[in-house]
Amino acid sequence: MAVSVFDYNATYIKMLPKWKKCRDVVQGEDSVKLFRELYLPRPSGMDDEDYRGYITRSQFFNATGRTLDGLAGMLGRKPVFVSVPKDLEFYLQNVDGKGHSFNQFVSATERDSLLTGWGGILIDMPKTDGVRSQRDFEESGLYAYMTFYRAEMIANFHYETKGRFRSLKYVILKEMVEVPAMEYTTELKEYRRVCEIDKDGYYRQTLYDDNSRIIEQIYPTDRNGKKFTSIPFSFTSINEFPEEPMLLDLVNLNLSHYRKSADYENGLHWTGVPTPWSQGADAPTEFINGEEVAKPLKLGGSVVLNLPAGASMHYLEFSGSGCSQLSSAMQADEEKMAILGARIISAEKKGVESAETAKIHRAGENSVLAEFAVNMSIIFSKMLKLYLEWSIGKELKTEDISVSINTDFDVSTMNSQQITALVSLWQQGGIAKRDLFNNLKDGEILSADRDFDEMNAEIEEEQMAKNAPIQNGIAEQS
Repeated sequence: MAVSVFDYNATYIKMLPKWKKCRDVVQGEDSVKLFRELYLPRPSGMDDEDYRGYITRSQFFNATGRTLDGLAGMLGRKPVFVSVPKDLEFYLQNVDGKGHSFNQFVSATERDSLLTGWGGILIDMPKTDGVRSQRDFEESGLYAYMTFYRAEMIANFHYETKGRFRSLKYVILKEMVEVPAMEYTTELKEYRRVCEIDKDGYYRQTLYDDNSRIIEQIYPTDRNGKKFTSIPFSFTSINEFPEEPMLLDLVNLNLSHYRKSADYENGLHWTGVPTPWSQGADAPTEFINGEEVAKPLKLGGSVVLNLPAGASMHYLEFSGSGCSQLSSAMQADEEKMAILGARIISAEKKGVESAETAKIHRAGENSVLAEFAVNMSIIFSKMLKLYLEWSIGKELKTEDISVSINTDFDVSTMNSQQITALVSLWQQGGIAKRDLFNNLKDGEILSADRDFDEMNAEIEEEQMAKNAPIQNGIAEQS
């Protein structure tokens, strides 16, 4: 059976519901309640009106969204360290053609990849018809750009193995394209961009419309018209296939807490207001359309009730441990969510926790996040090199391009005793001045973007400025 560019691979079909669930939960209460029975099953026997009240009274505690904010914040606690040749720093100012800097692009990609554990980056080039010189490229702004594709936009892909090398044979990407519909209106169409290696071994890109018609087919080339032999695409994961999202366990627990909240709030609604009832009391009646109809007894400070002998009135009151058990179960869920990575939403410890104990307490979380940061650093180093090579039209040395994303999640700064010990060690020749500088940066005494050579130059200027009056005084005396 022929494979269509609009087909999805089995991994995509398996993972799509999980990605959707993660996104819905992170977006918060409105998003979760929008899908009604998908996330909050209707109790048996409950009609539409009661279910509307049931879902309205429920509360969604967005631990997952707060956790994602916290994880992204820890990664961005220090700026991304980017090392490129000085004359290429210009190309970091707008890497996606939309005005976003490289650091902004990295930040957005990190956050989305933290949520789904999957995504991809494509390097592409604007059409360069009639533009060939470096000056023409720079004046026209026709250098390369990066595009991030979310997990749901990567419809299909396939790897090819030759000897001990494994490379991407093709990747099919979903694109939502705004096309004219009627006068003054547009509509979104789902297109497919196929990036593949053709039978001759060259990189080819084909764009299909929503009817599988080819709109455009090109062979991207460098400045000299040379075709490429690999696809300039990288998944935002070291693994070849999507794995379970990092936050999926937390998402599932968050939804479990939400369902308990609905039962708890519903229980409070029906049991919180006492309901009066009577035994042996005669109900008042009225005639409606010639028929005698019983009316409810009225209660209130201005109403006098005349009860017959032997009659009594009471209030229904809730008894039992149903609601308290739900409350305890919700608290247990909140504690579990804290363990799964939502410590920023957990209650503060009542006792004193030492810095060392706190560090061990969070070591597991930090190691997972640090591994993610290291993997993203490797991926972005590779893609930045490719992006710059496409932009300037020549190859660069691997050692000249590096990206390092923060892996230091300890918010405590270096204390005065540690600083004194480091300076003393440097003065005694135990460490080099650059080692001292790096330790002070890691300890957040110096800013993360401080440059060693620039700092030394500033120190020399300051020393010269201080010594200038003394030297002038000596010169006058002589």
